[in-house]
Amino acid sequence: METSYSRAEKSVGLFVIGIAVLMLTTVVILGRGKDWFAEEVTFYTSFKESYNLQVNAAVKLFKADIGKVKRISLGEDNVNVQLAILAKYASRIRQDSVAVVDSPTLIGSEYISIVPGASNSQKIPVGGMIPSIEKKSIPDILKEFEVEKTAMLTVRTIQDLAGLVTLMKDPKGPLLTTLANIKKTTAHLEQITRGIGQGQGSLGSLVASRELVDGVLSNLERVDGLLDDLRLTAGRGPVLMDQVSDNLATIRTAGDGVVENVRTLKDILEDVRGSLITTRAILANLKQGSQDIPRVTLTAREGIREIREGVENIDRVVQSLQRNVIIRSNLPDEPLSMDTDAGVRP
Repeated sequence: METSYSRAEKSVGLFVIGIAVLMLTTVVILGRGKDWFAEEVTFYTSFKESYNLQVNAAVKLFKADIGKVKRISLGEDNVNVQLAILAKYASRIRQDSVAVVDSPTLIGSEYISIVPGASNSQKIPVGGMIPSIEKKSIPDILKEFEVEKTAMLTVRTIQDLAGLVTLMKDPKGPLLTTLANIKKTTAHLEQITRGIGQGQGSLGSLVASRELVDGVLSNLERVDGLLDDLRLTAGRGPVLMDQVSDNLATIRTAGDGVVENVRTLKDILEDVRGSLITTRAILANLKQGSQDIPRVTLTAREGIREIREGVENIDRVVQSLQRNVIIRSNLPDEPLSMDTDAGVRP
Protein backbone atom coordinates (compact mmCIF):
# COMPACT_ATOMS: atom_id res chain seq x y z
CA MET A 1 0.00 0.00 0.00
CA GLU A 2 1.56 3.25 -1.06
CA THR A 3 1.51 6.26 1.23
CA SER A 4 0.29 9.35 -0.42
CA TYR A 5 1.08 12.91 0.75
CA SER A 6 -0.89 15.93 0.14
CA ARG A 7 0.56 19.05 -1.45
CA ALA A 8 0.63 20.80 1.90
CA GLU A 9 2.58 17.96 3.52
CA LYS A 10 5.07 17.94 0.68
CA SER A 11 5.51 21.69 0.99
CA VAL A 12 6.13 21.41 4.73
CA GLY A 13 8.61 18.60 4.18
CA LEU A 14 10.54 20.59 1.60
CA PHE A 15 10.56 23.59 3.92
CA VAL A 16 11.95 21.53 6.81
CA ILE A 17 14.64 20.01 4.58
CA GLY A 18 15.59 23.47 3.34
CA ILE A 19 15.82 24.81 6.89
CA ALA A 20 18.02 21.85 7.86
CA VAL A 21 20.33 22.41 4.90
CA LEU A 22 20.50 26.14 5.68
CA MET A 23 21.33 25.46 9.33
CA LEU A 24 23.99 22.94 8.37
CA THR A 25 25.51 25.40 5.91
CA THR A 26 25.49 28.11 8.58
CA VAL A 27 27.19 25.81 11.07
CA VAL A 28 29.85 24.91 8.53
CA ILE A 29 30.50 28.53 7.66
CA LEU A 30 30.63 29.57 11.31
CA GLY A 31 32.81 26.61 12.16
CA ARG A 32 35.28 27.46 9.46
CA GLY A 33 35.33 31.06 10.55
CA LYS A 34 35.80 30.07 14.20
CA ASP A 35 38.22 27.27 13.34
CA TRP A 36 35.84 24.70 14.86
CA PHE A 37 36.86 22.15 12.30
CA ALA A 38 40.57 23.12 12.03
CA GLU A 39 43.24 20.69 13.13
CA GLU A 40 44.76 21.44 16.52
CA VAL A 41 48.01 20.32 18.16
CA THR A 42 48.90 20.30 21.83
CA PHE A 43 51.60 22.27 23.65
CA TYR A 44 52.24 22.79 27.36
CA THR A 45 53.45 25.58 29.59
CA SER A 46 53.50 26.31 33.33
CA PHE A 47 53.25 29.29 35.68
CA LYS A 48 53.79 29.89 39.38
CA GLU A 49 50.09 30.75 39.71
CA SER A 50 47.00 30.73 37.56
CA TYR A 51 46.55 34.52 37.34
CA ASN A 52 42.75 33.94 37.07
CA LEU A 53 43.31 32.12 33.80
CA GLN A 54 40.23 30.19 32.63
CA VAL A 55 39.70 27.16 30.38
CA ASN A 56 38.97 28.16 26.76
CA ALA A 57 40.89 31.40 27.30
CA ALA A 58 42.48 32.61 24.10
CA VAL A 59 46.06 31.93 23.10
CA LYS A 60 47.41 34.79 20.94
CA LEU A 61 50.40 35.41 18.76
CA PHE A 62 50.95 39.03 17.72
CA LYS A 63 47.56 39.79 19.29
CA ALA A 64 45.89 37.27 16.90
CA ASP A 65 44.08 34.14 18.14
CA ILE A 66 45.99 30.93 17.34
CA GLY A 67 44.40 28.58 19.86
CA LYS A 68 42.85 28.24 23.31
CA VAL A 69 43.52 26.94 26.80
CA LYS A 70 42.48 23.31 26.82
CA ARG A 71 43.13 22.42 30.45
CA ILE A 72 44.48 23.90 33.69
CA SER A 73 45.90 21.61 36.38
CA LEU A 74 47.89 22.07 39.59
CA GLY A 75 51.39 20.66 39.87
CA GLU A 76 53.58 20.29 42.93
CA ASP A 77 54.72 23.93 42.98
CA ASN A 78 53.24 25.39 39.82
CA VAL A 79 50.21 25.48 37.52
CA ASN A 80 50.33 23.39 34.35
CA VAL A 81 48.42 24.61 31.34
CA GLN A 82 47.55 22.56 28.27
CA LEU A 83 47.26 24.58 25.07
CA ALA A 84 45.40 23.63 21.90
CA ILE A 85 47.18 25.45 19.06
CA LEU A 86 46.02 25.45 15.45
CA ALA A 87 48.31 23.21 13.44
CA LYS A 88 49.03 25.88 10.82
CA TYR A 89 50.64 28.07 13.53
CA ALA A 90 52.63 25.33 15.25
CA SER A 91 55.73 26.12 13.14
CA ARG A 92 55.85 29.65 14.63
CA ILE A 93 56.54 28.33 18.12
CA ARG A 94 60.30 27.94 18.59
CA GLN A 95 62.83 27.22 21.32
CA ASP A 96 63.20 30.90 22.32
CA SER A 97 59.44 31.61 22.26
CA VAL A 98 57.95 32.68 25.59
CA ALA A 99 54.41 32.32 27.02
CA VAL A 100 53.07 35.00 29.36
CA VAL A 101 49.66 35.66 30.90
CA ASP A 102 48.36 39.01 29.71
CA SER A 103 45.13 41.01 29.74
CA PRO A 104 43.84 43.85 27.60
CA THR A 105 43.22 46.00 30.71
CA LEU A 106 43.74 45.70 34.45
CA ILE A 107 40.26 44.21 34.85
CA GLY A 108 39.91 42.37 31.53
CA SER A 109 39.89 38.64 30.87
CA GLU A 110 43.34 37.07 30.92
CA TYR A 111 44.76 35.22 27.95
CA ILE A 112 48.08 33.65 27.08
CA SER A 113 50.31 35.63 24.78
CA ILE A 114 53.05 33.85 22.86
CA VAL A 115 56.13 35.98 22.23
CA PRO A 116 57.67 34.58 19.01
CA GLY A 117 61.31 33.64 18.81
CA ALA A 118 63.91 34.17 16.14
CA SER A 119 63.19 32.74 12.72
CA ASN A 120 66.43 30.73 12.74
CA SER A 121 65.71 29.03 16.08
CA GLN A 122 64.66 25.40 16.24
CA LYS A 123 60.97 24.54 16.42
CA ILE A 124 59.42 23.13 19.58
CA PRO A 125 58.01 19.72 18.70
CA VAL A 126 54.30 19.05 19.14
CA GLY A 127 53.58 18.21 22.78
CA GLY A 128 56.64 20.15 23.92
CA MET A 129 56.94 22.66 26.77
CA ILE A 130 56.86 26.37 25.93
CA PRO A 131 59.04 28.50 28.28
CA SER A 132 57.10 31.07 30.30
CA ILE A 133 57.63 34.27 32.25
CA GLU A 134 55.54 35.47 35.15
CA LYS A 135 52.93 38.17 34.80
CA LYS A 136 53.75 41.47 36.43
CA SER A 137 51.49 42.29 39.34
CA ILE A 138 50.22 45.71 40.24
CA PRO A 139 52.88 46.19 42.97
CA ASP A 140 55.56 45.24 40.46
CA ILE A 141 54.21 47.79 37.97
CA LEU A 142 54.06 50.48 40.67
CA LYS A 143 57.62 49.63 41.70
CA GLU A 144 58.80 49.77 38.10
CA PHE A 145 57.34 53.19 37.51
CA GLU A 146 58.39 54.44 41.00
CA VAL A 147 54.89 55.63 41.73
CA GLU A 148 55.68 56.50 45.34
CA LYS A 149 58.61 58.68 44.34
CA THR A 150 56.53 60.33 41.65
CA ALA A 151 53.70 60.93 44.11
CA MET A 152 56.11 62.53 46.59
CA LEU A 153 57.46 64.81 43.88
CA THR A 154 53.90 65.71 42.90
CA VAL A 155 52.99 66.53 46.50
CA ARG A 156 56.11 68.64 46.88
CA THR A 157 55.31 70.50 43.66
CA ILE A 158 51.76 71.18 44.85
CA GLN A 159 53.11 72.48 48.15
CA ASP A 160 55.52 74.80 46.33
CA LEU A 161 52.67 76.07 44.15
CA ALA A 162 50.53 76.70 47.23
CA GLY A 163 53.38 78.65 48.85
CA LEU A 164 53.84 80.67 45.67
CA VAL A 165 50.12 81.49 45.52
CA THR A 166 50.19 82.58 49.17
CA LEU A 167 53.20 84.79 48.49
CA MET A 168 51.47 86.35 45.50
CA LYS A 169 48.37 87.09 47.58
CA ASP A 170 50.38 88.82 50.32
CA PRO A 171 49.73 92.63 50.14
CA LYS A 172 53.36 93.23 51.13
CA GLY A 173 54.66 90.55 48.82
CA PRO A 174 56.82 91.26 45.79
CA LEU A 175 54.03 90.85 43.22
CA LEU A 176 51.51 93.26 44.72
CA THR A 177 54.29 95.69 45.68
CA THR A 178 55.59 95.69 42.12
CA LEU A 179 52.10 96.22 40.74
CA ALA A 180 51.56 99.16 43.12
CA ASN A 181 54.87 100.72 42.02
CA ILE A 182 53.92 100.26 38.38
CA LYS A 183 50.58 101.95 39.05
CA LYS A 184 52.29 104.91 40.73
CA THR A 185 54.81 105.20 37.91
CA THR A 186 52.03 105.11 35.33
CA ALA A 187 50.13 107.87 37.14
CA HIS A 188 53.30 109.97 37.32
CA LEU A 189 53.99 109.51 33.61
CA GLU A 190 50.40 110.43 32.82
CA GLN A 191 50.76 113.62 34.85
CA ILE A 192 54.01 114.52 33.08
CA THR A 193 52.45 113.84 29.69
CA ARG A 194 49.43 115.99 30.53
CA GLY A 195 51.73 118.84 31.58
CA ILE A 196 53.73 118.61 28.38
CA GLY A 197 50.52 118.63 26.37
CA GLN A 198 49.45 121.80 28.18
CA GLY A 199 52.78 123.49 27.43
CA GLN A 200 54.14 123.36 30.97
CA GLY A 201 57.88 123.23 31.55
CA SER A 202 60.74 123.52 29.07
CA LEU A 203 59.73 120.45 27.10
CA GLY A 204 56.11 121.58 26.99
CA SER A 205 57.20 125.00 25.75
CA LEU A 206 59.24 123.41 23.02
CA VAL A 207 56.37 121.18 21.99
CA ALA A 208 53.82 124.00 22.03
CA SER A 209 56.13 126.55 20.41
CA ARG A 210 55.21 127.50 16.85
CA GLU A 211 58.73 128.75 16.20
CA LEU A 212 60.11 125.27 16.79
CA VAL A 213 57.64 123.82 14.31
CA ASP A 214 58.47 126.55 11.76
CA GLY A 215 62.19 125.85 12.27
CA VAL A 216 61.66 122.16 11.75
CA LEU A 217 59.66 122.83 8.57
CA SER A 218 62.37 125.22 7.33
CA ASN A 219 65.05 122.61 7.98
CA LEU A 220 62.96 120.06 6.14
CA GLU A 221 62.73 122.42 3.13
CA ARG A 222 66.50 122.86 3.20
CA VAL A 223 66.94 119.13 3.39
CA ASP A 224 64.61 118.79 0.40
CA GLY A 225 66.79 121.24 -1.55
CA LEU A 226 69.92 119.35 -0.58
CA LEU A 227 68.31 116.16 -1.79
CA ASP A 228 67.53 117.84 -5.15
CA ASP A 229 71.16 118.95 -5.45
CA LEU A 230 72.32 115.47 -4.59
CA ARG A 231 69.97 114.07 -7.21
CA LEU A 232 71.39 116.44 -9.87
CA THR A 233 74.94 115.62 -8.80
CA ALA A 234 74.15 111.94 -8.98
CA GLY A 235 72.81 112.48 -12.52
CA ARG A 236 76.12 114.07 -13.54
CA GLY A 237 78.03 111.30 -11.85
CA PRO A 238 78.54 109.11 -14.95
CA VAL A 239 79.93 112.06 -16.98
CA LEU A 240 82.29 112.99 -14.15
CA MET A 241 83.40 109.39 -13.86
CA ASP A 242 84.18 109.32 -17.61
CA GLN A 243 86.24 112.52 -17.28
CA VAL A 244 88.07 111.12 -14.28
CA SER A 245 88.77 107.94 -16.25
CA ASP A 246 90.17 109.98 -19.19
CA ASN A 247 92.33 112.04 -16.83
CA LEU A 248 93.63 108.89 -15.17
CA ALA A 249 94.49 107.47 -18.61
CA THR A 250 96.34 110.70 -19.52
CA ILE A 251 98.19 110.65 -16.21
CA ARG A 252 99.14 107.07 -16.83
CA THR A 253 100.48 107.90 -20.33
CA ALA A 254 102.45 110.85 -18.92
CA GLY A 255 103.78 108.64 -16.19
CA ASP A 256 104.98 106.13 -18.76
CA GLY A 257 106.77 108.98 -20.63
CA VAL A 258 108.35 110.21 -17.41
CA VAL A 259 109.57 106.70 -16.69
CA GLU A 260 111.08 106.47 -20.19
CA ASN A 261 112.75 109.92 -19.79
CA VAL A 262 114.11 108.89 -16.42
CA ARG A 263 115.60 105.79 -17.99
CA THR A 264 117.20 107.92 -20.81
CA LEU A 265 118.52 110.42 -18.25
CA LYS A 266 119.97 107.54 -16.28
CA ASP A 267 121.85 106.34 -19.40
CA ILE A 268 123.12 109.90 -20.04
CA LEU A 269 124.30 110.18 -16.44
CA GLU A 270 126.12 106.88 -16.83
CA ASP A 271 127.87 108.25 -19.96
CA VAL A 272 128.71 111.51 -18.12
CA ARG A 273 130.08 109.48 -15.25
CA GLY A 274 132.34 107.56 -17.67
CA SER A 275 133.43 110.85 -19.29
CA LEU A 276 134.23 112.31 -15.87
CA ILE A 277 136.38 109.29 -15.07
CA THR A 278 138.25 109.71 -18.41
CA THR A 279 138.61 113.48 -17.85
CA ARG A 280 139.94 112.86 -14.37
CA ALA A 281 142.54 110.49 -15.80
CA ILE A 282 143.54 113.05 -18.48
CA LEU A 283 143.86 115.81 -15.87
CA ALA A 284 146.00 113.53 -13.77
CA ASN A 285 148.21 112.88 -16.78
CA LEU A 286 148.36 116.60 -17.59
CA LYS A 287 149.28 117.35 -14.01
CA GLN A 288 152.04 114.80 -14.15
CA GLY A 289 153.17 116.14 -17.57
CA SER A 290 153.23 119.74 -16.29
CA GLN A 291 155.63 118.63 -13.62
CA ASP A 292 158.02 117.29 -16.36
CA ILE A 293 157.96 120.50 -18.57
CA PRO A 294 160.84 122.26 -16.74
CA ARG A 295 163.08 119.25 -17.15
CA VAL A 296 162.14 118.95 -20.84
CA THR A 297 162.83 122.66 -21.41
CA LEU A 298 166.24 122.45 -19.70
CA THR A 299 167.12 119.37 -21.72
CA ALA A 300 166.03 121.11 -24.93
CA ARG A 301 168.21 124.12 -24.12
CA GLU A 302 171.22 121.92 -23.45
CA GLY A 303 170.60 120.07 -26.72
CA ILE A 304 170.39 123.34 -28.66
CA ARG A 305 173.60 124.53 -27.07
CA GLU A 306 175.36 121.31 -27.99
CA ILE A 307 173.98 121.53 -31.55
CA ARG A 308 175.21 125.12 -31.76
CA GLU A 309 178.62 124.13 -30.56
CA GLY A 310 178.68 121.28 -33.10
CA VAL A 311 177.62 123.61 -35.89
CA GLU A 312 180.37 126.09 -34.92
CA ASN A 313 182.92 123.27 -34.91
CA ILE A 314 181.73 122.15 -38.31
CA ASP A 315 181.95 125.77 -39.54
CA ARG A 316 185.50 126.05 -38.34
CA VAL A 317 186.37 122.77 -40.05
CA VAL A 318 184.76 123.92 -43.29
CA GLN A 319 186.62 127.22 -43.19
CA SER A 320 189.82 125.39 -42.57
CA LEU A 321 189.16 123.18 -45.53
CA GLN A 322 188.32 126.16 -47.70
CA ARG A 323 191.63 127.73 -46.84
CA ASN A 324 193.33 124.56 -48.02
CA VAL A 325 194.63 125.23 -51.60
CA ILE A 326 193.97 121.78 -52.85
CA ILE A 327 190.43 121.59 -51.73
CA ARG A 328 189.47 125.22 -52.46
CA SER A 329 190.36 124.90 -56.18
CA ASN A 330 187.97 122.02 -56.53
CA LEU A 331 185.07 123.57 -54.66
CA PRO A 332 182.11 125.02 -56.61
CA ASP A 333 181.07 128.62 -56.38
CA GLU A 334 179.84 129.58 -52.98
CA PRO A 335 176.06 129.98 -52.97
CA LEU A 336 174.29 132.91 -51.55
CA SER A 337 174.40 132.72 -47.84
CA MET A 338 171.09 132.15 -46.04
CA ASP A 339 170.28 132.72 -42.42
CA THR A 340 170.04 129.28 -40.84
CA ASP A 341 169.83 130.45 -37.29
CA ALA A 342 166.06 129.89 -37.33
CA GLY A 343 165.83 132.30 -34.42
CA VAL A 344 167.02 129.75 -31.94
CA ARG A 345 170.21 131.60 -31.09
CA PRO A 346 169.84 133.38 -27.79
